Amino acid sequence: MQCERNLSGKICPYPVVETIREVEKMRAGETLNLIVDDPLAIKSIPYELREYPDISVNIEKISQGWKIQITKR
Repeated sequence: MQCERNLSGKICPYPVVETIREVEKMRAGETLNLIVDDPLAIKSIPYELREYPDISVNIEKISQGWKIQITKR
């Protein structure tokens, strides 16, 4: 299952808090796609998710900011 959240216009720590909430609900095999435009979010989100060994994070630059893809294994 895939979920997408557009967090454009939200500044840290809001994107981090929202990401943690969503990750806590994820099951194995699910993917969360986030759209962010706060440069701090692309550093803070992977940093905070380091405590979840079953999570992989991929960041891609897009026209409106960054797409962060979070997958639970």
